[in-house]
Amino acid sequence: MIKEYVKIFLFLSSYAPLFLILGIKNYFSIPLVIIMIALILISLLFLVYVTKKASKMSGDYKSIVDAKDKSHQYLEYIIAYIIPFLGFNPNNVADMIALIIVFIIIGILYIRSDLIYMNPVLNFLGYKMFKVTLAEGNLMVISKKEIAKQDRIRIYNISKKVGVAK
Repeated sequence: MIKEYVKIFLFLSSYAPLFLILGIKNYFSIPLVIIMIALILISLLFLVYVTKKASKMSGDYKSIVDAKDKSHQYLEYIIAYIIPFLGFNPNNVADMIALIIVFIIIGILYIRSDLIYMNPVLNFLGYKMFKVTLAEGNLMVISKKEIAKQDRIRIYNISKKVGVAK
């Protein structure tokens, strides 16, 4: 299972597109651009680390009772979290405080709710998100391959509610 600090970096990687946009919009603020670049690099390195490590974990073959592609939820993620931040002004203290508070609240919800699969960067890397029903219950599965009803696939559990299929 994934440690909490890894979930934090997975959360940060889900905001890499936002960090890129904020860096570009605020190119005149060198310290802010440096912070955005550092956040992007560190979080993306962790994302690669987690996907590589997941494939080395001992996975079990599972029979899929039902599978639904949930990749469309990335669009909901973008609308709900990223769009509101585009108008923030880094020179306005109130905007900065509000952004940090909202970011912390979203981060806590993301980590405690085990929403590590909700990451648009994974979609950019070719992964899809599936809600699969197994004999023992439901699981969100991140996979580059299509998953369908009655498939038998190897799933590497990375948390209680999330697995990776390679």
